[in-house]
Amino acid sequence: MNAAQILTADLEKRRGGRLLRGVRLLINLVAMAVGGSPDVVADVDLVVRRRDTGREIMRTPADVGDPEILVHRVRRDLEEKTVEEFVAEWRLPEDTAA
Repeated sequence: MNAAQILTADLEKRRGGRLLRGVRLLINLVAMAVGGSPDVVADVDLVVRRRDTGREIMRTPADVGDPEILVHRVRRDLEEKTVEEFVAEWRLPEDTAA
């Protein structure tokens, strides 16, 4: 059984208050001012959940590179690996499949 039958991976808007969103905006503005990418600090998290309960297994900032590439990689791993293999590779809690 592949992990995609048990787990899902999606990009979700990052949790946080107005202050945290303001800090991210400021960092992006500074990055643009010095010729960088405006997406230096993405406002989304990669979230892995159990399909049956919706319980969140992992939440991590999707702020390195392109978030869409990251979520596609994780979804590919879910399709290609067993739950045990996925948990080991992504260092998730051992009770993920429970």
